Amino acid sequence: MVEFAQRLTQSNPFQRFIIAVIILNGIIVGMETYPGLMSRWGGLLEALDRLCLAIFTVEIALRILAHGRRPWDFFKGGWNVFDFIIVGAAYVPGISEQSTLLRLIRLLRVLRLLSALPSMQMMVAALVHSIPRIGQMALLASLLFYVYAVAGTTLFGAVDPQHWGSLHLSLLSLFRTLTLEDWTDLMYTAMETYPWAWVYFVSFVLLATFIIFNMLIGIILNSMEEAREKIHQERVEQAGNADLDQRLKKVKEALAELEREIERRSQGN
Repeated sequence: MVEFAQRLTQSNPFQRFIIAVIILNGIIVGMETYPGLMSRWGGLLEALDRLCLAIFTVEIALRILAHGRRPWDFFKGGWNVFDFIIVGAAYVPGISEQSTLLRLIRLLRVLRLLSALPSMQMMVAALVHSIPRIGQMALLASLLFYVYAVAGTTLFGAVDPQHWGSLHLSLLSLFRTLTLEDWTDLMYTAMETYPWAWVYFVSFVLLATFIIFNMLIGIILNSMEEAREKIHQERVEQAGNADLDQRLKKVKEALAELEREIERRSQGN
């Protein structure tokens, strides 16, 4: 039974089937937001949702069973714990009576695509791995914003108090400039009094938009490469452990057969 669970859960058709069920579950959750569809097909949608939950439950049980006599090894993987919590939350007593909370829990099952697709796992791992460096970049960006906000309040506060009248308004205006959404309106208004105001805005756009964004992209790309190498190494180690387990199993079977043979011969003598 353990070998069957291992072969089944590691097979590509089974994994594709689970991905399809996750997508179906997400579609069902989206359809449940339409009152017209719920009034007409509510019973069918609820039945399909229960079917998806049953499939997820069986999948988790098979993955735990695949670890044989060490089922607790299943919980050593972070993604396994993630899947177990999302599926198991539906069985918490009292959840079924709270429709809003139950719907949110159903929605969380869509996030299982993160654990079902290796490429998604790599992206999440890269984002998590890049958090410390992104924090350093955010500190640099905050310093840049603060300097430009104080300068903008000092220079343009009297000219355009609606956008530069205080520090927090200047920060909001700089964020608007960072998004490149109608930032030229702010620049032209300031240029009516200070023709050289374009230097302030253009320099901020160059520093904040181009340099910081390019730094962010570089950090994420570098983290994705590191995460790809780490995941590849983990898969190689897992494959090696699985091969070692198979060899140990064959050795144990050979020893058991040898013991039975020795016992038969001793009984014959």
